[in-house]
Amino acid sequence: MDKKNILPKHIGILCAMPEEIGSTLENLKNIETKTYGDLKIHSGDWRFSNSFSKSFKIRLSIAWSGWGKVSAARAATRLICHQFNKVKVDTIFFTGVAGAVNSKLKQWDIIVPYELIQHDMDARPLFNKYEIPALKTVRIKSNKSIRDWTLRTLKNSKKDGSLRNFGNIYEGLIATGDKFISNKNDIEKISKEMEDLSAVEMEGASVAQVAKQEKIPFQIIRVISDEANENSSEDFSKFLTKYNHHSAKLISALIENIESLTI
Repeated sequence: MDKKNILPKHIGILCAMPEEIGSTLENLKNIETKTYGDLKIHSGDWRFSNSFSKSFKIRLSIAWSGWGKVSAARAATRLICHQFNKVKVDTIFFTGVAGAVNSKLKQWDIIVPYELIQHDMDARPLFNKYEIPALKTVRIKSNKSIRDWTLRTLKNSKKDGSLRNFGNIYEGLIATGDKFISNKNDIEKISKEMEDLSAVEMEGASVAQVAKQEKIPFQIIRVISDEANENSSEDFSKFLTKYNHHSAKLISALIENIESLTI
């Protein structure tokens, strides 16, 4: 069971690409970098812009994993085992971009998943389609307290103008798989079996699985970059250039309000 009513002390921030972290490292002081093979984890103390910093210190460890489920799972595992000033990571956030499946979603909209699924997991006939043997479930549920806090924090930040470049904020189902989906037939096939599906990406559910198995609270957050269709590769590339200038605002909105999160 997750611990309750404890403020996080060391948060892990994981993204697939540097553009999804942006200038976040500029908000850290006392930075220390550790290298594990080709993975670098940058740790430091967050520079709060409000008075809360006088009474509370939050440590961040930040890394980008690279694309795909294996790279994301490997980076998440390293991050969970990582220490900064002898304090281990106690909460993980994975943030980045995703392709929209639900037609109501537009570029810059934010999805906070209530569940995640690995759409390329199929161990039939030994298990049901999409079922993850290690967890004995098809859908990985996010931690309700962190999800509610994330939604509330992002919506408040949207209202006060901190996230003015971003669109609407939704809850939804996210599907993860080792394939960049841009084919209409693939989208229709997945959507048919998951009617409440919001978006697709390549890392979230694998990070969620690792966090569940390691009993670490987590939250995945995705920003819509494209509509997962034939124009996805072009839309994705153009959006990523723009997103590089704003991704840090999303992370900052969460960390600046971390005093109201308990795990």
